[in-house]
Amino acid sequence: MQQRKSGLIAAVLAVSLTFILSSCDNEKKLDNIETAPPQDTSIILSADGIGPINSTTSFNMHQMTVAFSDYNVVEEVKYAEGTALPAIRISEGVNTIMKIIPDASRQSIYSVIIEDNIVKNSLGHALGTSYSKIYSYGQNEKCQPGVEEYVGKMLCYAPGFPNILYVFNGEWADATTGKAPPADVLQAWALESIIWRPKS
Repeated sequence: MQQRKSGLIAAVLAVSLTFILSSCDNEKKLDNIETAPPQDTSIILSADGIGPINSTTSFNMHQMTVAFSDYNVVEEVKYAEGTALPAIRISEGVNTIMKIIPDASRQSIYSVIIEDNIVKNSLGHALGTSYSKIYSYGQNEKCQPGVEEYVGKMLCYAPGFPNILYVFNGEWADATTGKAPPADVLQAWALESIIWRPKS
C-alpha cells in the first residue's frame, strides 16, 4: 500500500513538473513575441528610387496599390489646355505623401513628387530644411526659377544628384517675376517638396 502511494505521489510530481516546464516554455515564447522588434516600414528616397519605385517600375495603378498597401492610393486626372494629365496620388488621411507622374507613353514613370516627411531622404534633408542648411552661401548655379505651377519657387539639384530636384519656397516681394531671389533672401527659403526622376 505504501509503495502504491509513493508511486502515485511520484506520478503526480512528474505531471506537475511537466506542466511547470511547459508553462515556462510558453512564457518564453510570449516574451519572444512581445520583445520582437517592430518591422521598419519607412519609405526611403535615394538616387535609385523611392521605396519600391525605381527606374524599371511601370506607371500602373494595381502595382502601386500593392506596393503601398498601408496608404491610400488613387488615380487622379487633371486637364491642361484640354489634355488629360493622369497621376497616382499616395496619401495618408488628408496628407499627400507623393504624386507619381507618367511619361508621355503613360507606361513608365516620368517623375515622383514627394510632399511629406513620411518619405525619409537618405541624403539627410527633410522637408522644411532651410536652403542655408543644404547649400553654401551664393551656391545657386544649379538652381533655376520655377515655371508654370512652380512660379515663385526655386528648383535646385540635390547636391551631387542630377536626378533629384529640391523645390524651395519662401517670402520675397518679387516672387512672381520668374527671377531668382537674391542670395541673402534664398538662404531663408525652405525645402517644400522633392522631385525624383529615374536615372536616364
